[in-house]
Amino acid sequence: MKARIGENMLIKNDFLKKQLMKLLVTFVFMLLFSACVTDKGEIMKKTHPHFSFSKKKEPVKISKKHYRIFDSKGQRATLDTIIYNINHADVVFLGEMHNDPVAHYLQKKIFIKTYAIYNRKAKPSKRREVILSMEMFERDVQMILDEYLFDIIDETYFLACSRPWNNYLTDYHPMVKFAKKHNIKVIAANAPRRYVHRVGQKGLKVLNDLSATAKTWIAPIPYKKPSKKLKERFIALQSKIAAIAPAHGDFSRQSHFLEAQNLWDATMAYSLSEELINTPKALILHLNGYFHSQSGIGIPEHLSQYRTGVKKLIVNIVRSSSFPNFDNSLKEGGNFIIITDPQLSSVSNHEL
Repeated sequence: MKARIGENMLIKNDFLKKQLMKLLVTFVFMLLFSACVTDKGEIMKKTHPHFSFSKKKEPVKISKKHYRIFDSKGQRATLDTIIYNINHADVVFLGEMHNDPVAHYLQKKIFIKTYAIYNRKAKPSKRREVILSMEMFERDVQMILDEYLFDIIDETYFLACSRPWNNYLTDYHPMVKFAKKHNIKVIAANAPRRYVHRVGQKGLKVLNDLSATAKTWIAPIPYKKPSKKLKERFIALQSKIAAIAPAHGDFSRQSHFLEAQNLWDATMAYSLSEELINTPKALILHLNGYFHSQSGIGIPEHLSQYRTGVKKLIVNIVRSSSFPNFDNSLKEGGNFIIITDPQLSSVSNHEL
């Protein structure tokens, strides 16, 4: 009898151990997942205070009446002209104001047309690999982005762990969704925000403290210093930077903000350069705040440093009070300048 009781006790203990182990594994899993969710829900609210995760709104009906296209001299141009010129470039910079729904509408339209003409419908001998590159994702989440694109993880985990901008669902998700559907590569091009923020506070010296792994997520040190043109434009517009690029939060008030800006530019340029090496026939469409590429200053300068002879096309999409007329202050700001209607709501959901 005692032996049987002892045997029953062992069985019960073994059962309890297994149950406790299951509970422990579940707890650890939930803890890790909640950490990702906290990162998205809390950190992004602090770093992007002007945006908010909002419920789906009725689509804004965007049409040609909401934008005007001009060349660098201020002469009227068309979307077809831009698409034609894209094929002569290695990298196309689609500069935006981050909270302009017309800009995001046009970026998607250009992206889809470029893919259709130069990849899907192109003859094999002329076919190019169209790639989407984004300031909105940082290099250390490239693996997470790839896992989502290849259906290794679902969208819930992707959103929880990739630190998307708070306007991702309304403004960038449609392009990533299109890329996923058509097996188009997407580059998480930017430097991790935590390092850029630290540089803005303390200067470039803090980068020397990073681990070898962390340094792979930024441009190789040392990288090109800010050009004279960037410094001049930066000083002239410093008081307006928060308005031009509100997604950068309070960085504009940091003493080393120009160094932080340069780290962004150098890292995105390096990401583009790496992809051009890996994919010789690449046609990269890069999304960035227009200040990062206006007049060929910023990312384009660093890219030319990394890749001599690289062919660039700069398209700046800017909301302006001069609409529908050309804004002369934007002349020579890019190969093409698209002026958008400032009256359109700046926080909207929209579809093509």
